[in-house]
Amino acid sequence: MGDRRWHGNQLLRRPVGPGSHRPHGDGRSGVLLVTPVGDAAETGPPSQDTPRQPNRLQQFAPLGVTLACLVASAWSVRDLGLTTDEPRYIDNSQRIHAWFGDLFAHGPGAAFAEDRLAEGWYYARQESKNLPLVSLIGSLGHFTLGLFDSPPHSYRWGNLVVLAVTCGVVFSWVRDELSSTAAVIAVAALIGMPRLWAHALLMSIDPLVASFQVLACWALWKSRQGDRPQSGSAWRWPVVFGLLAGVGAMAKPTFWLIVPAWVAWGVLTGPRRHWRAAACLVTVAPLAALILMPPWWSNPIGGFLGYIDLLLNDPVGWKIDVYYLGHVFQAELVPGARPVPVPWHSVPLLSSITTPPWVVVLVLVEVTGWSLSLLAIGLARRAGRGRATPARPGMALEGLWLIAAAVLPLVVMLPGTPAHDGTRLYRPAFYFAAFLAAGGFERLRLRWIGDHRPKIPWIAAGVLVFVAIGTNATIHPAGLSYYNSLVGGFTEATRPVPLGHSLPEPRRPLHEVSYWWELFNREALDQMQEHLPQGARLTFFPEHYGKQMLKSWGHLRDDIQLVGTNEADYMVMYARMGRLMDPRAHPSGSRFLHGAAEWEWSVHGVRTIVLVRVNLPGPSSHTP
Repeated sequence: MGDRRWHGNQLLRRPVGPGSHRPHGDGRSGVLLVTPVGDAAETGPPSQDTPRQPNRLQQFAPLGVTLACLVASAWSVRDLGLTTDEPRYIDNSQRIHAWFGDLFAHGPGAAFAEDRLAEGWYYARQESKNLPLVSLIGSLGHFTLGLFDSPPHSYRWGNLVVLAVTCGVVFSWVRDELSSTAAVIAVAALIGMPRLWAHALLMSIDPLVASFQVLACWALWKSRQGDRPQSGSAWRWPVVFGLLAGVGAMAKPTFWLIVPAWVAWGVLTGPRRHWRAAACLVTVAPLAALILMPPWWSNPIGGFLGYIDLLLNDPVGWKIDVYYLGHVFQAELVPGARPVPVPWHSVPLLSSITTPPWVVVLVLVEVTGWSLSLLAIGLARRAGRGRATPARPGMALEGLWLIAAAVLPLVVMLPGTPAHDGTRLYRPAFYFAAFLAAGGFERLRLRWIGDHRPKIPWIAAGVLVFVAIGTNATIHPAGLSYYNSLVGGFTEATRPVPLGHSLPEPRRPLHEVSYWWELFNREALDQMQEHLPQGARLTFFPEHYGKQMLKSWGHLRDDIQLVGTNEADYMVMYARMGRLMDPRAHPSGSRFLHGAAEWEWSVHGVRTIVLVRVNLPGPSSHTP
């Protein structure tokens, strides 16, 4: 690949050898004071150097990364059970399938009738606040690669493909702007953050938010480069940006929060360079979003405003229990009492203990380096020496990655912002942490290794890839409950310890196990049923919204009766500490943590699921 350096307002390329890297200034500091990229007058003609054409291996490397990630994710997903939210998404997908069946069988007149449209597109309403993208992606996967699989995995293939494409784009983008070794680090960071990786394997909304934010940012950056006459069609990438932004907007309202960040970034880095992207953001993006939401076609503005009103005025929608530092937040523990919000410091604390240390270190290196460069610019301005811009890869690109990574965590830290299930609501930010980790690695390479020892960066990258794969493999399938060595790992972080009597059970974990039921996989299901007699009456606590699906798929025996708590003989309890430690459910938490059980499922020595007897005489009989 040709070498790229910022010079004035132009991106210059220089042919380099296979082991060469981009020079920066004097080769020691990694910073070159040059005319900045921005809206200033162009300074000099573009370079006439012709970049060396990439070889075949370099051309197909992003595709190889995509396929490798698809294979790895397809293997990993087999060990994850049906999660809390997936039944709703699958049910909505099946409604869409039936609606399209009516469309082809009976024509548009029947399919677009108001009542049939509302039944087939079951979104943006009190009982189903979701938007349609997750079900559309899941349906595409289900009717392609999913044809060769069984549920629930068949519905997850769409998300797996999106994840794989995202990994390929991340690799390509970082390689083009930094270096090949930095690109490897970026993908290793994605794979090596177990919570991010495990979450992306599921039929879930937040990974789609993250992927389409990454893809849209990539297209936004490409549209900035496309402003150069020699780059080809000036409108191609802005239109792609608008399409990706519109599709992503139909994932979840949290996607929309990045739009003000894009606007701020565009203003700060030169509005005249982004006017095409801005035009597509306000034209192409809304049209792309509207196409995916047929119930709004007859009244787009009214449908959108009605959805906003639903989100802002839902009295019970955000009272989801949160277990943090041994206490229960955001739950109505006492009837009529206002739930206590999650403390703001949960965001930096949980981020630091649920991310592998090497990723945290590289992110801090990049953020510190970028901040110091920004400070240098300010000092240079005050000294009257003009503005200074780092040569690699430009303050603008690093700023885009940084602002995209910061927006969701900062919003969640605001008073009263709902937060539940650990870092899940702002996990899209961790996709951009992979870019920042790559930037931090590149800074260290340039500062301490330079261009004269090309093997050392590859050795370092190989070691970190090995560490990333090892981290994921050792915690699997409990990736959503990963804790790093700062708190002793998953086993120590979730071990019951004396925490006082602020809750009825004094010996309880400091940190929670993921409450999504993903550890109740097929192996656990089969083992649990070996301890149930014929005709057993079974219930779940906390509620398992997919229990009827499990039975319809044959994962639960036909003779097992699914009943309410008062009619049950047996109860499956899952390690959702926010519900188990709720005083209203006492002594459920004590029985789960310390009581005898008919059967239990432990992962890495941590009790995650138990089967107990209820409403019958027995050593573990109790009713929550």
